[in-house]
Amino acid sequence: MERKTSKGRQKIEMKLVESKDARYVTFSKRKLSLFNKATEFSSLTGSDVGIFLISPSGRPYSYASTSIENITHKFLEWKLENSNVVDQADEGKSNVFKTFDDLNEEVQIMKEKEKNRKWRYKILYPGSQVPPDKQRLEQLVEHKLRLEKIKEEANNYNLTEKFEFDLNVVPSQDEGKSSGTH
Repeated sequence: MERKTSKGRQKIEMKLVESKDARYVTFSKRKLSLFNKATEFSSLTGSDVGIFLISPSGRPYSYASTSIENITHKFLEWKLENSNVVDQADEGKSNVFKTFDDLNEEVQIMKEKEKNRKWRYKILYPGSQVPPDKQRLEQLVEHKLRLEKIKEEANNYNLTEKFEFDLNVVPSQDEGKSSGTH
């Protein structure tokens, strides 16, 4: 009997699941995984862990290593006692996120423009290799530097893992000298 070959475990693109039924299934599976990870985290670290979720249909779910009321009470109590620290941190975080979102949007626009440039060049000069766009390469290096600065700032808030996007668009220093097919 011949075995089916599969692609194995693959990385899933993080975007909204379009199908309503598939979204509910995904929510249920990931909710259980999240709650299991929270249990592991609490067991390994001895921390109190609490999670609130609202399903796509509006139904609330929660998990707590002790009681959700105790965790909520501790959190709100700490937040009141440290409101000045929390306010400053929240403001800094939102500025970091906005800066990152702006940069990410600029990179997406640049990608689209480059795709259109290459497409037009291939139509006008079939069979020719698309030359590198030196201005774009300079902009990408500038974007990479800005991203590094954002990551540095995010380090202050322990947010660095949230600031990743496709850096394949950012050239290495050698790319400007190569074929320029990026």
